[in-house]
Amino acid sequence: MSRYDVVVLGGGSAGVAAAVKAAQLGASVAVVNQGPLGGTCVNVGCVPSKFLIRAAQLKKEAENPFYKGFEAVVKVDIKALLSHMKDVVGNLRREKYDEVLRYYDVELIEGRGVLAGPHVVKVGEGVVEGDKIIVATGARPRLPDIPGLKEALERGLAYTNEEFFKLDNIPSSVVFIGGGAIAAELSQALARLGVDVSVIHRGRLLKYEEEVASEYLEEVLRDDGVKLIRGEASAVEVRGGEVVVRHSGGEVKAEAVFVATGRVPNVEPLGGLLKLAPHGGVEVNERMETSLPGVYAAGDVTGGLGGVRFLENAAARQGVVAAVNALGGRAVFNPAAVPRVVFTDPAVASVGLREEDMLKSGVGCRCRAAPIDAVAAGWTRGKTRGFIKINTYPETWKITAKRGRIAGALVVAPEAEELINVFALAVQMGLTVDDLVEWLPSFPSYGEAARLAALAFYTDPTKLSCCGG
Repeated sequence: MSRYDVVVLGGGSAGVAAAVKAAQLGASVAVVNQGPLGGTCVNVGCVPSKFLIRAAQLKKEAENPFYKGFEAVVKVDIKALLSHMKDVVGNLRREKYDEVLRYYDVELIEGRGVLAGPHVVKVGEGVVEGDKIIVATGARPRLPDIPGLKEALERGLAYTNEEFFKLDNIPSSVVFIGGGAIAAELSQALARLGVDVSVIHRGRLLKYEEEVASEYLEEVLRDDGVKLIRGEASAVEVRGGEVVVRHSGGEVKAEAVFVATGRVPNVEPLGGLLKLAPHGGVEVNERMETSLPGVYAAGDVTGGLGGVRFLENAAARQGVVAAVNALGGRAVFNPAAVPRVVFTDPAVASVGLREEDMLKSGVGCRCRAAPIDAVAAGWTRGKTRGFIKINTYPETWKITAKRGRIAGALVVAPEAEELINVFALAVQMGLTVDDLVEWLPSFPSYGEAARLAALAFYTDPTKLSCCGG
């Protein structure tokens, strides 16, 4: 039996971040993990998906250039592309997870760990003890109870992200079930790579983002050839080497089904010792403490943000907060300041409060937006599609010094994944619209649009000269 200052159960983003932070603080640390390090994000999530998204974007831009005088026809070797994707995943996993844990002398114990008490993790026939334990067992794809889906999965004609990113080739036609981030991102990418794509979604796309973003993205995906079907999948039938997905408005035939209907926290290894929240994840406070003293939880096992958004950046930050507090420090996790990005083209990024939530709660919202075509950067790159919207607390406009404290923001624009960081910092630091008005971004850059969105509270941002206002 071995004993450590901190035992981390799980080797994904949250677990490794927790282990590294604990080691940096001088603790003896062990990570109990089954399977490849890195969890969902590195192996079968954000890293391989963004690789394919960027590749598909490059193909579209090369074949449809904005700049006159350019002409190209891109031939894609899908097998070579997927092989390269796996190489990138493997290299990143090795350098950012395996080698990092070795650098900090973190003990890696391979095997399925089960929480057996406030200081004990069972691994097979053995036991690992820790003064403090951090649970980071992640989440898995949610499989809806659709007749015929299980058979399609068993025959390799249906898959979740976990199976998809292990493929050596991509089917010529795919039907997605679900309307969240995974379906939106990969449906667009596959369509751009020449795959016939349909998406069956019950409500609006990205229903956890503001409605204006959903409407905008639906238009973008249709322009890329994605067939959007509003309805509910009711059955999956295997016909020879194909599948037929029935829905409330008819049926769709394809070579494969991609199930993207959400995620489920992996709470089974916790032995029923920790209290769960209504969304099914481990209940934690802002210090990542669980109902069992001395045991902390971080990452997807806590149910993500609000039980619906499972984000690598949030998971890693939670892991750091858990490690700091486990070793006697004082740190808190602020979900409102976590930037959320759907990596479509243009991307949909948000942070903080949505306008509809502010209105529903009675707080109210004073909101303004600026279009991307109001900045020169969009003109020089041929990418003028999109907007930036700022949500502020109405009562803060009564303050005379700095007015309009920023409650949240929505960016649907080129480089939205970078632009949203400005607003994440604003929410974190309590910045105001007036702070952004006084800010001077580089020129020409899309950052200018962030300032224009602030200026929109005072004037029409489309009626200003470059860098004006």
